Amino acid sequence: KFLLGLSDYYWFGRQVFISATHLRGKHLDTFVRVVANQVRFTGAQALPMLSIIALSIGATTIIQAITFLPKLGQDNFIGNLLRLVIVREVGPLLTAIIVLARSGSAITAEMCTQKMHREIDSMEMMGINPYLIMVLPRLFGGIISVVLLIIYFDVIAIMGGYLISLMFTSFPFVTFVDHLARSITMTDLMATLIKAIVSGMVIPLTCTYYGFKPESLFQIPIFVSKAVIRSLFVVFLLNAFLSVLFYL
Repeated sequence: KFLLGLSDYYWFGRQVFISATHLRGKHLDTFVRVVANQVRFTGAQALPMLSIIALSIGATTIIQAITFLPKLGQDNFIGNLLRLVIVREVGPLLTAIIVLARSGSAITAEMCTQKMHREIDSMEMMGINPYLIMVLPRLFGGIISVVLLIIYFDVIAIMGGYLISLMFTSFPFVTFVDHLARSITMTDLMATLIKAIVSGMVIPLTCTYYGFKPESLFQIPIFVSKAVIRSLFVVFLLNAFLSVLFYL
């Protein structure tokens, strides 16, 4: 059963990427419009929630690092700690979870509703590729949104967290930036970018895959739940795999 499900998921993803070769003419305008709407919903509307979470994570990490590391004689490790916790691991993972919770479940519910209203069947009868119009734009929108949100999360968590930490501790800004600049490497930036692209691709692909599955209205909550759980599992697995691949 697992292998059949995996092969079906592979076939679905293959159909989506093959449909990209037919992206031209009148389909291009619809594609761009759906991508823009997806970026607005997934990216722009997630900023308030992401800002609060980034500030809380960044401020907590920086305050503890500034407070306890000097007592252990590890002042120079402050930048490395921020790199390890925020840039490499927590930033990409938390951003993917927020996108999945907000947008992934909404995408699955939307696809399920359209499936039950026979909109997908109607598109196929009119000769319109539903993968090209419904799935591919959400895939591109998801990738763009997650990449931008992870960059935003890292900046807000580090710089905003430092500003909040000034209310409780005193640490020179020049020293803070120097520690951070000396610790972050190109490998960290590449690993974060790849995690963002992978998460932005896996979440909408998995959610639309399950959105095409229901055969009755009673199955919609089941497949929405499956989409969120499976996407979460894959995101955690891929984040761990990429961390091991880049740093071990």
